[in-house]
Amino acid sequence: MKSIFIILLILFETRISFAQDYRVHFLQDGKEIPVLDEKVLLAKKPFQIQVELLKVEGVYGSCSLSDSLFRIPLNQSLPETDLIQWKIAIEPEFNKDQDILVSEDGYFYWFYKPKDYAWHRFDPNPKVEKGRVTGSKTISSIFISEDLNRKKKTISVSEVTEPLYLLFFLMDNKREKESKRMRVQIEWTP
Repeated sequence: MKSIFIILLILFETRISFAQDYRVHFLQDGKEIPVLDEKVLLAKKPFQIQVELLKVEGVYGSCSLSDSLFRIPLNQSLPETDLIQWKIAIEPEFNKDQDILVSEDGYFYWFYKPKDYAWHRFDPNPKVEKGRVTGSKTISSIFISEDLNRKKKTISVSEVTEPLYLLFFLMDNKREKESKRMRVQIEWTP
């Protein structure tokens, strides 16, 4: 009986170790700032969003000044999921602008695929080890895009007065269904 338990435990651990997943951390001044109840409190100065990709090539997301997508319950799909791949913004390679796209109708895709692309959207030199990629995006400003990019402006993080609503999620291979959605509201210290 003990050997059956051990075999089941090994199979369960193996299944977990091959699971596709991601983790998101927020850092400022070299320290991790915890996300509590889907909120993170940051000072109005540059910060990093650190993404761990576990057996996945990338993570999708959105960032907005509106909470309309943020309020969608986690057990409900995002609207027009099949169109998300067509709404991904083009970002400079190696996070050259050190900004994040803020849009009500746009998405981002942060990936690491060195076999297919000699570039990525993280800061230079992500850490790669045993099926895990840890990439950071330094955010010094926000790029606000409205009305399908007809109205756009860049402002420094020090000038942001409203909360930012971020979503992170994975998409299935057919890019028709999202899963493992994470919500984070960035609040600013006075």
